[in-house]
Amino acid sequence: MNKRLLAGALVAGTALLALPVSVMAQLPPSPPSALFYGSVQGASTGQGVVAIVINGNRSTTCGVSKVVDSGGPVFALDLLADGQVPGCGSSGRTVQFYITPSSSGPGRMATESATVPSSFQAVARNLTPGAPLTIKRIGVQVANDGIPGQ
Repeated sequence: MNKRLLAGALVAGTALLALPVSVMAQLPPSPPSALFYGSVQGASTGQGVVAIVINGNRSTTCGVSKVVDSGGPVFALDLLADGQVPGCGSSGRTVQFYITPSSSGPGRMATESATVPSSFQAVARNLTPGAPLTIKRIGVQVANDGIPGQ
């Protein structure tokens, strides 16, 4: 009889220990830290808008959206919170926007930037593409170290 009681207590104790883990697994993810939206001058429908958060000398991609046509090219982008992706939406950090390449041209950084707000807000930010980004191509270089026959 004592063995059955001990076994039942062990099963009940294990179930109680597993309860917090199962409850934690069912919690919804933390909300985004901001919603940025606005127009994108000269962009094409389907072009991407990427939010890059600057944290000291590090940068992290913290949100991606696509341009849609709503009487003109517009975007809406959820900026991920620091709890979702480390290095993202912590209050006061700088957000830069990258407009991805299209069939008619290369990718461009927007001339506008933003600051992560201290609490969730919808922030209007109309974007203007800056100068085109160019790809640096680095060719293979051969050195002559002066050793004959090598």
